[in-house]
Amino acid sequence: MARHNPIYTNAYHHPEDTGLHTMGRIVNFGDADLATGLLPCGSFEKNSVIDFARVSILTAFNAGTTNTLEFGTVTNGTFTADIMSAADTAAGTLGNRKNGTGAKLGAPLATDTIVYARFTQAGTAATAGQAMFWMAAFIPQTPDPRTRAGD
Repeated sequence: MARHNPIYTNAYHHPEDTGLHTMGRIVNFGDADLATGLLPCGSFEKNSVIDFARVSILTAFNAGTTNTLEFGTVTNGTFTADIMSAADTAAGTLGNRKNGTGAKLGAPLATDTIVYARFTQAGTAATAGQAMFWMAAFIPQTPDPRTRAGD
């Protein structure tokens, strides 16, 4: 029977990878899955503390009536804009370094967490729109990394 080191079974990061970690993604109005709220932008593991989330609208989203770009999590199939709301991103307005105010910022994450983007629109369909999203989180060292394998 082959044995493996349980320390390295965590898909999010190896136990020695602690400290401030960043992730980001550029999203475009036509990206597959963006309209359903299931466009993954990255993930952080349990007990990480998201320090900040920001977005730069590189090209304004131009749907006819409403342009709603949000970043958040999915629980039981339901998207929640708990990282950045539509008011935070202002997707229809060109601009840089807009800050997130979501409930997941500043507190330890209760579970391993994937962050998703969602774009909703009303009126004439968008023909343009691009945003660069990034966030940073402090990932604490696991006291005994072998215990993470069974979480």
